[in-house]
Amino acid sequence: MTMEDRLRGALWGFFAGDALAAPTHWYYGGATQIKADYGIRGITDYTKPKTKLSGSILNKSNINGGGRGSFQKTSAGISIIGDVINHGKRDLWDPNKQIHYHATLQAGENTLEAQLARVLMKSIVANDGKFNADHFRSAYIKFMTTPGSHNDTYASTCHRMFFSNLKLGKLDPKDCPDNDMHNVDTIDGLVLPTITALAMTARGESSDVVAQSCAATAGVTRRSSALEQVARAWSSVVSAAVKDSVSNEQLVDEYLPACATEIGLSRKPNPRSADQMTACYLEQSFPPTLDSLAKYVPEGGLWKGLLANANVGGENVHRGSLLGAVLGARSGLPNLPEQLRKGLYEQSKLSEEIDSFVKAVVK
Repeated sequence: MTMEDRLRGALWGFFAGDALAAPTHWYYGGATQIKADYGIRGITDYTKPKTKLSGSILNKSNINGGGRGSFQKTSAGISIIGDVINHGKRDLWDPNKQIHYHATLQAGENTLEAQLARVLMKSIVANDGKFNADHFRSAYIKFMTTPGSHNDTYASTCHRMFFSNLKLGKLDPKDCPDNDMHNVDTIDGLVLPTITALAMTARGESSDVVAQSCAATAGVTRRSSALEQVARAWSSVVSAAVKDSVSNEQLVDEYLPACATEIGLSRKPNPRSADQMTACYLEQSFPPTLDSLAKYVPEGGLWKGLLANANVGGENVHRGSLLGAVLGARSGLPNLPEQLRKGLYEQSKLSEEIDSFVKAVVK
């Protein structure tokens, strides 16, 4: 199979994994909670998220910075959520409400982090197939501060801190990435580096260059040395997934264990592990991601794996993108389930953007 087919499979899988899991994102009540909201069979296809979510942390979150905190506008009369980013969504963050993190999305519509992946793809296309941190930073700021650029309800701590530093702190954009030492060293930070790994691998760059580019990608939106380390290790798995010279057995037996070792895990990924619900923090969420890949890569279980991920809840959206990229690459474009592409909310636009990306990076 050609690298082009594997790249296309990776990208479609990446967006599918995000959108499939959006309805059950941060559901910590497990199957019982998921079935209560979406029926006895849980998630079986792309599904519109519920509007309300009991116990939603969104309504406890700081609208002007990281973590939990204030719902008040600043002394300047603005709020980061509602006025600077996620325009018009401030009322949904009201602490007197209980709103789903992705309440405003349609079935098959991608969450904010996957939408930012599209911004990164376009930036890479504009730079002759290469990652350019300065170009992407500018594109990121423009996208986030443009009303109507996306339809998601939630924006994570790193984005709220970045734009608080930019708009309220008046910092240089390069100095705006931040870390609250709790909500930033998280698996959502691997979503964008996954796209960079695909691009730089297709260009034929060395593993060192791919790894460095992935770490730099993570550093555009947040400040996290821990995340950059994991991004470097993760890049080797993504790179291997799109290479036809790497078999499924090699990916599972060599690349996944090597990735685990590089980030300091004391065990190999376990293909017999149950699909696990986790929180977002890297030390909790990333090892089960490797377990899921060890489980589903050998059986070609793209759709099966993504549905299983959607039905465990917890931090499954961003893990879904990671799983989708690798499982989609191993399946390749010719073997993608028809419903995987057709059910995505912006299928036609995604198709055009994927075509442009592949054309720009395949050398």
